[in-house]
Amino acid sequence: MAGSEDVRGLAASLGELHVDASPSREEVTNGHGNAAAAAADDDVWGDASDSPGHDSNLKREWEHRQEQFHKMGYRDGITEGQKDIAQEGFNLGHRQSVHAGYKWGLVRGITSALASLPDTQKEKLLFDAQRRGKLEDLHKSVKEISAEGALRLFHESILQDNHQAEESKLQTIPKDLLLLLQECPDVQVSEELKRVP
Repeated sequence: MAGSEDVRGLAASLGELHVDASPSREEVTNGHGNAAAAAADDDVWGDASDSPGHDSNLKREWEHRQEQFHKMGYRDGITEGQKDIAQEGFNLGHRQSVHAGYKWGLVRGITSALASLPDTQKEKLLFDAQRRGKLEDLHKSVKEISAEGALRLFHESILQDNHQAEESKLQTIPKDLLLLLQECPDVQVSEELKRVP
């Protein structure tokens, strides 16, 4: 009976088996002699909320975050304010310059068109040599002013408006052209050219 011997051997080995319980938390604490060290050993994530100084660390971190967000909000506010002011300045500049630019374009186009006419046509429009000479002088004056130069003159005229100084070329040339064209009975002057900027 081999089976009965196996059962007796198993029973004998179970008799020798001793089950020991793991040490309790208090025993570990007493073994280390320090409750804080035991808590730190037991704390898997390292965030023991009952540790000394934990609340002050959280408070300091909270204040740091508040200060960071306050600074970020302040910077964002300044940036948005600068964008708004820049847009307002652009809108104002556009309103001031669009009419003057359009009028200057008309002057350039009209003087170029009249200057490119054959002499026989110029004689029909402008009866005497003095008027034809004025047209040539106006055309030369307009050609001398580049687009960048016109922009510079416009900028100077805005600054002069603040100081009430004399008129710039951008204002006198259109007036001179208008006077010249009004002397020509066959030429109809557009309303845009008649308007004062």
